Order: sequence, then structure tokens, then C-alpha cells
Amino acid sequence: MIDSAPNNSSLENRPRNLTDLFKKDLIALKGFFSEEVLSLVENNIGFLMKDYVAWQRALVAMTKKLGVEYEKIADIPSIIEKTTFENLKKKFSIESPKKIVLGIAGPGAVGKETVKKDLGFDIVVNTTTRPKRDYESHGEHYHFISDTEFNNIASESGFIVSMKREGRGQYGIRKEDIEKVLSRSKVAIIEENPVNLTGLIDYLKTYESCELVLVYILPPSPVLPNLAARLANRCLKSRNDFKSAFDSTLNLRQLQEFNSMANSIDKNANILFLVNDDIKRVVKKIKDLIE
Repeated sequence: MIDSAPNNSSLENRPRNLTDLFKKDLIALKGFFSEEVLSLVENNIGFLMKDYVAWQRALVAMTKKLGVEYEKIADIPSIIEKTTFENLKKKFSIESPKKIVLGIAGPGAVGKETVKKDLGFDIVVNTTTRPKRDYESHGEHYHFISDTEFNNIASESGFIVSMKREGRGQYGIRKEDIEKVLSRSKVAIIEENPVNLTGLIDYLKTYESCELVLVYILPPSPVLPNLAARLANRCLKSRNDFKSAFDSTLNLRQLQEFNSMANSIDKNANILFLVNDDIKRVVKKIKDLIE
């Protein structure tokens, strides 16, 4: 028997049941987050409900895309991790690539920065025109340049992929930045959204035996309550407004990025889902695959 994500009728006709389900999920997070964090999330359940249901539907759709079955929605993250890891392990056991680009993606507050740091591989620094934040350093977090500089590089075909994010500036991955890292390292790390990372596939064919591995990091189940709790924890420490932080970090744009992984599968990209229940386990999993 396979359960299913709530449909539109359940959302309209059973709001109390959905609220109770969300609260039950929060209870499962006790021991991982403080009461203050969980209370902040619970007080915003109405605000979060749309995303809660949407994430459940998206997880179910991903199992269909991968051709796997599940009994409970809570099992899906672990199931798609196991399936994608085994698929790649089998492929690389037949022919191991000489070079690998690890494309790291995932929703906000899921731990991407820590995973990148603990992997210890060379990182390709992306380029942006958005203002530098106080804690950021040029050449470490991004190459911060002007719109004029960005447009000049684009006119000379200097970017492999580039995009404009409304209200957030222009972003791009420069050819010379990837070339620099791959000239000295077997493994390069790039953090970007899945659509732009998939755009690297054709370019990497110019290298002998170089593969992109698109790593999408998920939190443990329940996904949306877990992400909301992680973000609430950050907000309490930094004294930022939770709703504003959610809108900029975990809104439906992040869900669209998860859904775009289905398109990457259609393009035969090397896909790996990982559940960040323990940083050391996640890092070991990646290294077991590529080393």
C-alpha cells in the first residue's frame, strides 16, 4: 500500500487534519530543535501550509520519475538517496571518470556550505553583480563585479551559463574559473541551482572523461517542517524576521529547483540525492562514490 500526498480537495476540505499532521511532524523534531524554535514554526503553520503540501507532492512526483515505490512519504528522501547512489555507483564501477564536477544544490538552510567545506575539494567561485554582504569576501564567496563588467564577459562568451535573478542581480559561471580548477584538481565543486548546473553537461564534454555529478541535498523527513525549523533557529540567533527569511530562502522558488531535477534526469544527468541527517555521513557518501 502506498500513501499519497494531500490533493486539492484535502487542502480545502480538511484544513484541521493538515494542521494536525504538521503539528505531529513538529513533535517528531523534538530533541533536534529547541522548544522556542518549534514554537516559532508552529505559530506560522498557516503561512507554511501551502509549501508543506507542495513539498509532499513534489517528493511523490520524484519517486515516479525515478521509478521507485514507497510506503510512507516520510520514507521518500532515504529511498531516492539509496536509488540514485546505487545507480551512480554501478555506472562509475564500470568506467570511472578522470575528472568530476560536483554540482551542489539544495534548499536554503540545508547545510550546503558545511558539506562543501568538509569535502575539502577545490571550489569554483561563481560571479555575481549583487552587492557583497558584510560577511562575504571577494574571490571566496563570489567574484563581485559590476553589471558593465558582467555584460562584457557575456559578450565575449566568457560564461558557460549565466542568468538574471529578479531583484538579486546577475549570476554566472565563468569558463576560466572552471578551467583553472580542473587544470589542477580531479574534483571541482560548484554550488548553483540544478537548471544551471545541468547546463554544464555539454561544456564538460570538451574534457576527456569528465562527468558532472548533480548532488541535491535534502533534510531528513519531514522535509518542510525540518527546513522551517533550521531557518527558525537561524532567525532566532540573528534576530531576523522568520517570514521575511522564509520568503527569501525557502519559498516556492526552492521547490521549483527541486522539481527541475526531473528535467535533469530526462537529460541523463548523473543525479544524487543525499539526506543531510549527519554531515560526516553525507561527506563520506560522496567520497565513497567518486574516490
